[in-house]
Amino acid sequence: MRKPICWTDKDGDGGSREVRVTFRGAAVKWQFLPKGAEQWDYTSQPTEADWQQLESKLAALWQRGHLVQHELELAKKRVCHTEQPRVAKSRYRNPNLIWKE
Repeated sequence: MRKPICWTDKDGDGGSREVRVTFRGAAVKWQFLPKGAEQWDYTSQPTEADWQQLESKLAALWQRGHLVQHELELAKKRVCHTEQPRVAKSRYRNPNLIWKE
């Protein structure tokens, strides 16, 4: 897996957040870490400014030859990956189930 693309955004209120973008299959996965937070936010949708910032980062990588054409196309199409919460699966059969033959 490739190294994620990361940057820090600063807004006018003095707050900042770290942005991390990875490419997963046919979509772009966004992660946000607001200043002072301990856990990454996987559910927030990127703004148009976020997409433009990503495109400028990708253009720089493309010029240096560190980018795959497929990743640049995904960013231009605005294909976003929304992560679903993981459900813990048990290895054991549920004892409350009744098996009939």
